[in-house]
Amino acid sequence: MKDRSFRMILRSTFTAVFAAIICVGCLVAIPTPGGVPIAVQNMFCILAGGILGGIQGAGAVGLFMILGAIGLPVFAGAHGGMACLIGPTGGYIWGYFLAALAIGLILGTPHTFEKKFNIMMWLKIAIAALLAYVIVYVPGIPWFIHVMKEQGKDVNFAKALSWTCIPFIPGDLIKLFITIPLVAVLRPIAARYLYPNDKKEEEELLNSLKNNNEN
Repeated sequence: MKDRSFRMILRSTFTAVFAAIICVGCLVAIPTPGGVPIAVQNMFCILAGGILGGIQGAGAVGLFMILGAIGLPVFAGAHGGMACLIGPTGGYIWGYFLAALAIGLILGTPHTFEKKFNIMMWLKIAIAALLAYVIVYVPGIPWFIHVMKEQGKDVNFAKALSWTCIPFIPGDLIKLFITIPLVAVLRPIAARYLYPNDKKEEEELLNSLKNNNEN
């Protein structure tokens, strides 16, 4: 029971740490020659889901959203408040949550034995990460159009794409290629602290399969 409580505290700590990293991400923007800076906050959200798993990763993003909703300046451009969540770009913040949940559910709970290089696992991470980056735009673009029309501005799907999606695709591709190895390398490290019994369970499973084959 004591060990179980310690693991719960440790997992909560990891969630809080990732939430803090996401919050700090609002201050990081890498300038580019094209003039559209590369923001890293969406990458940190996707990393949280990929490294910690769906529920815990989404929990980190949810904590970040709560902190922003109560007014802390943790959203893009160091802004905060509910106005950011329901404003024109608020849909993208909700997309962060969905993206973290999606990649985490696809990849599942991290395991210590993932440290062994496995091309299929890397491919799975690549597909899950690509899907996560796309998912950010799923609520983002429609909500942007809705809010702009509510404000009396004539914004169609094509305009929304050209303003809030297409300029950011090159940056997202760069972040995608950074995300894949980071998730692959950091998942087993996180699992070592969060799920230390993985190795024992894996050995038991392999022994069970071996015995079944022999019979």
